[in-house]
Amino acid sequence: MITQKDVARLAGVSVSTVSRVLNESSLVDEKTKQIVESAIKKLNYKPNLVAYGLRAKSSKLVGLILPEMNHYTYASFAQFVEGSCMEKGYSMLLGLHHNECELEKSLVDEFQRRNVDGLILCLAIDEQNLSNNLMEYISVPTVMYERTFNNNRMGGIRFDNYKAGKMAAKYLAGLNHKNIACTVGPMGMHYVQDRFFGFRDELTVQGIEIKKQNVLECDFNYRVPNFVSGEDAARAFLDGRSDRDIPTAIWAHNDNVASGVIKELHRRKIKIPEEISVMGVDNIGLTDMIYPSLTTIGQPLKNMAEKSVEMIMEEIELGEEYKADIVIMEPELIIRESTGKCRS
Repeated sequence: MITQKDVARLAGVSVSTVSRVLNESSLVDEKTKQIVESAIKKLNYKPNLVAYGLRAKSSKLVGLILPEMNHYTYASFAQFVEGSCMEKGYSMLLGLHHNECELEKSLVDEFQRRNVDGLILCLAIDEQNLSNNLMEYISVPTVMYERTFNNNRMGGIRFDNYKAGKMAAKYLAGLNHKNIACTVGPMGMHYVQDRFFGFRDELTVQGIEIKKQNVLECDFNYRVPNFVSGEDAARAFLDGRSDRDIPTAIWAHNDNVASGVIKELHRRKIKIPEEISVMGVDNIGLTDMIYPSLTTIGQPLKNMAEKSVEMIMEEIELGEEYKADIVIMEPELIIRESTGKCRS
């Protein structure tokens, strides 16, 4: 079956240009349009008008594809994206890939068949595997959320995870903690690496060595709530250790996991922060409601969502004149009740 990709290859243009010609976009110059139309005729390409939603007007739809909604960060981001889209007269379609690349590809294809004007995409865990052929699937303006993707066409927005890690380490070291444990997500993810490396590097600057036994890698599994991983992490840092080897502070790679750590410490009647300090990342809505309230590194989720939508709208308007950019958002230290000075 002849596809838009075949037309693009013969015409020497991008798939998105072929899509714009089919949609009669005014952003394509006449010469390019004639080249594409010639390729269409030569290949006898016959697009399905229903499937591709070919029409002169915008669909006023933006697709948002995330890993899951069990994670409060993604749920909050989706809510803010939807609000920002509505303010601009757009509706949002939501898809969840559950960190499965094939499902992610299916969602991308489905959203494009529904004629979305743009996509905001948070890649599946196996981001490198998908990124190698992602360009084959996407023909609409796309902004990457919180993932690394090496190309000069797609814009992206990321949290400064390296700086967040450094900020957490510096704060805990300033409270005189030296035996510090931390959880990390799957280390195959660039943003997970950045967060951990920032933490580790700052501890080194502070003259503190993080012990191998004090670093626990947690899987991302949408079937298992993150706070369960936190309970498991706390047990790993406590069970079978002498009092001297038990960490005085635990930094969790997100607030959900930190909440699980706190739950397990409460179960063992360990005082927080008198005996063990606990810290997270994200500043989700629950952090101020759990006891003790959670010290964390905040992500500006509302700003990130609004900027993502702004970038999509700009690319929709400018078309191929759009210059892709990577926007990095700053972390914020939010001190609450779950951390305190080391007393040992």
